[in-house]
Amino acid sequence: MMKKFPRKFLQVCLILLLATICTPYGGKTQNIPPIGFEIYDSAATQGYYFLSPYSNMPPFAYDRPHLILDRYGRIVYYRIFPGGPLQTPTIDFKLQPDGRMSYFHISMVKFLLMDSTFMVVDTISCTNGFATDQHDMQVLPGGHYLLFGEETRIMDLSSYHWFGFNHNQPGSTTAQVSGVVIQEFDENKNLVWEWKAHDHYQFGDVDQKWLSNANKVDWTHANAVELDHDGNVLVSLRHFDEVTKISHATGDIIWRLGGKRNQFAFPNDPVRFTGQHDIRRVNDSCITILDNGQYTSPAMCRGLEYALDETNLIATLVWEYIQDSTEYSLACGSHQLIANGNHLVDFGFLTSTNPWMVVAKPDKSKVVELSLPLGYISYRAFNYVTLPWQLNRPEVTCRKDAGDIYLDAAPGHPEYRWSTGATTASIKITQPGDYWVFVPKGSGYISSEHILITDLANACTNTGISQPVPPAETTLTSMPNPASDRIRVVFGLPSGSDVRISLHSLTGNEIPGPVTGRYPAGIHETSLGVASLARGVYLLSLATDKTQINRKVVLQ
Repeated sequence: MMKKFPRKFLQVCLILLLATICTPYGGKTQNIPPIGFEIYDSAATQGYYFLSPYSNMPPFAYDRPHLILDRYGRIVYYRIFPGGPLQTPTIDFKLQPDGRMSYFHISMVKFLLMDSTFMVVDTISCTNGFATDQHDMQVLPGGHYLLFGEETRIMDLSSYHWFGFNHNQPGSTTAQVSGVVIQEFDENKNLVWEWKAHDHYQFGDVDQKWLSNANKVDWTHANAVELDHDGNVLVSLRHFDEVTKISHATGDIIWRLGGKRNQFAFPNDPVRFTGQHDIRRVNDSCITILDNGQYTSPAMCRGLEYALDETNLIATLVWEYIQDSTEYSLACGSHQLIANGNHLVDFGFLTSTNPWMVVAKPDKSKVVELSLPLGYISYRAFNYVTLPWQLNRPEVTCRKDAGDIYLDAAPGHPEYRWSTGATTASIKITQPGDYWVFVPKGSGYISSEHILITDLANACTNTGISQPVPPAETTLTSMPNPASDRIRVVFGLPSGSDVRISLHSLTGNEIPGPVTGRYPAGIHETSLGVASLARGVYLLSLATDKTQINRKVVLQ
């Protein structure tokens, strides 16, 4: 059994490795959103984390990636989507039950499926003239697909005074009302089942607090679809505050959970969920959802698990996770019951600097926390204890040559991206440290294991796979040096501290744009743009609660 170290020893905020990779990709510098990864129980964080962080609001400081992290929060795989954060957005990067990975490509308006080599091998989208909705796609047993489309019908809503800022203005006599369509395709992508919300609900079923535009109405706002254990279909309707169960045989509504038309008793949960996401069936009796909670009383975001008595229509709360009872989630998010019994709660779009995602045990003790820059989210996040295929990460070997130490990546790759900034197959090691290399994989890059060198005199005999621990003292490194357009800054903290990273001219003037924030113990990365600065010598400064370090940086 792995030894459980004290929390302070493992309080590692691993800013996503290669947060700024200073080698060109498609003619631009990569800039992955930094993620804080704090470990509370190293024995309980397992497998791999899938996420795709982004922001819908300016300033768009970072690129939009797909990321796979290992159990320590270190990047195993990444892909940067070119064209900027709004031109090629992608969401819902996940592993499907058949072993393929999928994501929605907004500009292509379809779901793309990748094999274990990270190559796109198929696509799926709605038919019958319905635009494909981005919110969910599930690959079912036998190779079938469930996904959403959107149907717009013209309706007279002038009798509904539910619109405008105060929800007291009448709707248009010719309102365009968008309702969800659910389509099922077989393994050959033939449409085999279709269900339309417009045929089964009344307009007044909507919670008017979600309405604003009297002319163009986002009515149902479906955000999750799930094949139920009995072959029927579950759908989450955000703007109804409702989960509906639909008969696959007849299309009739079987029951309605939450919202105005709720049919269930909630004997131990007086707080009714609102604006929920991610309905999932986890066993024959239980479901999980994320309650975004914007309009609950009191307003707060919760990860929920209910046991459903579908005969007597009783929903019993069996598990609940609340990060902050004063904070709700504006949108997005997910709640996954992991295969090892832990819960991953992605809180979606928060307006504070609270952790954006937590993995918690059944007793609600935390395993890990993930944090993103303010305004950044991942629509959903996932943890898979095992993968159904091998990652085939590049091998790295250590050798001595005439007294010098080298790390050699396996030959034959078209490109190499080392943690040092080097782009050659081999690198010379001149100091102890943690080293790794990325090579191309599909449309992205995959990492080697991290190689820890602690003793140069016995480097190739004592080299091992590294595990993240806080450094013994504050450290500061910049790469490359000399630099041209951007400086990659790596710094280590032995304990949590307020941090200010800044660049100064030799006359002492600070360059605008310092990096500031509170960081826990661990190794972190950030970057400073220098393309607009005059060429010459500058001082890079790291100031913490207890110390200040300066390093010379040359721009050329």
